[in-house]
Amino acid sequence: MASHANPKSGRVLSLFVLAMMNTAIVVGLEGFPTMAGFGLGLITWYLFFGLVYFIPVGFVAAELGVGFPREGGVYAWVKEALGVRWAFVASWMQWIQIVVWYPSVLAVCALAAADVFAPELGDQKWYTVPAVIGIFWGSTLMNLFGIQLSGLITSLCLWVGTFVPTALAILFAVWWLADGQPSEMSFEAEQLVPDLSTWGKVAVAMTLFSFLSGLEVNGVHFRRVKHPNRAIPASLFISMILVLGVSMLGALSVAVLVPRGDEAIAGGPLQVFHTFLSFYGLTGWMPLLAFCVLLGMVGHMIVWIIGPVETLRFAARDGVIPPAFQRVNKAKVPQNLLLLQASIVTMLCLLYAFVDMNSVFYIATVMSAQLYLVMYVLMFISAIVLRYTRPDVDRPFRIPGGNAGMWLVAGTGAVFGTFGIFVLFTPPDDANMPMDHGLFVLLTILFFLLALAVPFVVYALRKPNWKNPDFDDVEHETPMDF
Repeated sequence: MASHANPKSGRVLSLFVLAMMNTAIVVGLEGFPTMAGFGLGLITWYLFFGLVYFIPVGFVAAELGVGFPREGGVYAWVKEALGVRWAFVASWMQWIQIVVWYPSVLAVCALAAADVFAPELGDQKWYTVPAVIGIFWGSTLMNLFGIQLSGLITSLCLWVGTFVPTALAILFAVWWLADGQPSEMSFEAEQLVPDLSTWGKVAVAMTLFSFLSGLEVNGVHFRRVKHPNRAIPASLFISMILVLGVSMLGALSVAVLVPRGDEAIAGGPLQVFHTFLSFYGLTGWMPLLAFCVLLGMVGHMIVWIIGPVETLRFAARDGVIPPAFQRVNKAKVPQNLLLLQASIVTMLCLLYAFVDMNSVFYIATVMSAQLYLVMYVLMFISAIVLRYTRPDVDRPFRIPGGNAGMWLVAGTGAVFGTFGIFVLFTPPDDANMPMDHGLFVLLTILFFLLALAVPFVVYALRKPNWKNPDFDDVEHETPMDF
């Protein structure tokens, strides 16, 4: 069989640009308060997850991205290895997990918006529910006009609203300690050992699967890099250092300034700013910093609103989604899929009217992580399968160590991903997330099974006239479904 040629269209990506793209797609502010509860032990957790999850995701996405550089990303990779059915499951999981994730990031948006205009609104449900729903529908409607201008705007939002607030939160924490103020976190060396006394504490740490996800999204761009054998691992190493460094220091800044048990899980660095600026009489700066956080979270969300929807729409080429969800508007945007997505998010956000914000944030994070891990396990399995079924394909970057190296890297990711799915069904052992344990288990199990069943049901009910002829020109031979 012929190998896949390197497309010549599109500009070449530099090592720096690729590393920044990888970092921007992963780093977010929403995970800082959750991990801050582990104190100094969060360093160990981040390094552990970097080894068994973040690095495998990056290296597997790199090999698949340069070896099978097709539109559709994960859908194309899994389809090549396991067939259409499992490719649809993978793309569905990538989409539905982000739908479930939106309420958590929207909570940060709502709190940041309140700090800009009227801080006292942050605790009012009558404000929170309309705010999160309004922000999401506004972002969705903006995407309906096309994505040509959104790239620059989104990049600006991410840099100004993610890296700047995180850098300031870290700077404020260092300033606080250098000024002799007391830390809310112990710096004793034994605190580096994580608390594993209950499965509930381990389950909270497993949410790192969600906070360190997304690196595969850029895998389709790896083919556009000069000298991929050197540039890809170098960019991944730089990304790993930046992501883990920024995430760890950002979470530590929360741990230093915010008393344990007082963290607003949706508060991000906002609580750091409140504590620091109030103590030093600089509260006049709070609206500006809150606006930066709001900008960053909206930008982080917009990055995801259209991407997974487009990936899911690639299932149209194989006729596995109804024609109504294949249609695009004049701006070439899958309008009906975006509106369906917004409707589901709206229903999920209504939970904020009945349940504590911290609890909704945590449940959304857990469900998102579980569903995303299903996709990652399929991606890891596909990478292993393709080493044997498509050994002839030119892979400008290959995971070192031959097939044994692939088994080690992808196998580690698959094993720990599967482990994470089951552990996340455990109710959290954290004072900031008071919730009925029985209800938590019931909700997570029922939602997980429902989300997993939907793509199989849709696939079983597919009709021949669902196939979209517009995609026929990019089709190629694929293996039979398992």
